[in-house]
Amino acid sequence: MSVDRAVVRAPASLSNLGPGFDVFGLALKQPFDTIEIRKTSSPGIVIEAIDGLGSDRIPFDFRRNSAGVSSAQVLELGKANFGVAMKITKGVRPCSGIGSSGASAAGGAYATNLLLDNPLTMKQLVLCAAKAEEMTSGSFHADNVGPALMGGFTMVSSYDPFEIIKVEPPGNLGIVVAMPDIMVPTREARKVLPTSIGLDRMVFEVSHASGLVLGMCSGDVDLVGHSMKDVVIEPARAHLIPHMERAKALAIERGATGSFLAGSGPCIAAVFDKRSIDGIEIAEALRGLYVDNSIDCVSWVTEPGEGCRRMV
Repeated sequence: MSVDRAVVRAPASLSNLGPGFDVFGLALKQPFDTIEIRKTSSPGIVIEAIDGLGSDRIPFDFRRNSAGVSSAQVLELGKANFGVAMKITKGVRPCSGIGSSGASAAGGAYATNLLLDNPLTMKQLVLCAAKAEEMTSGSFHADNVGPALMGGFTMVSSYDPFEIIKVEPPGNLGIVVAMPDIMVPTREARKVLPTSIGLDRMVFEVSHASGLVLGMCSGDVDLVGHSMKDVVIEPARAHLIPHMERAKALAIERGATGSFLAGSGPCIAAVFDKRSIDGIEIAEALRGLYVDNSIDCVSWVTEPGEGCRRMV
């Protein structure tokens, strides 16, 4: 049954997870964006308010706003005869590497779908949100919007034709995210990527990606963490992220089973086994590294999230 108004929670997400560039994604329990939407009799999309972290950087023009673009995609695909008014509260800072535009795109698509008499499928929503990501980043990818919508760990098994798979991550998987006060726009971070790689690096990526998937499916947090290594994307972006390698090493020293650059950065993420540690020491060490180097930093100790959900 459709509704006339809804408030949706849309989570941050981790992408790549080391070797899974544009393929792997993991929804987080926190932080998250909030999208409030209501049906209007006039066609089109009006963004009435944008508040929260980095809101001054986000355009009100729906054609340049990921939540607005994904909403428009859903309205068009759903053959809606109405418009929407939207309010966005950002809990996921732009240019953070943890899916800020992806959270808004996922939330816009999910919320708009609630207004339709004949809702779209989840796969269709992911595609609508991925098209919004293409507008903001310059490339079509679903490694953030997939988990933000579906929850858990997701794998894009094919882009043409588009196919995405969800796996429930291990229940004892803990996550630390540290966000230094540095801006790394995804569009710019993609410009530094290599266009070709050697056979040895391809083998390394495939072997570690395979181990990560096996770890997720079997509930082996040690294997998940040990497989979160990348010799292609992270090295190319290292110059954009101060202290990246030291931060990753610190996380391992404090008990993480693996650490990696979250998306295009600057966030550094680490995973740990909740049965052994609580992750607080990891978070404090990462935050302290940046603060000691005169860079403000916030951190979260969190866990995998469930994806977009209606709150009201």
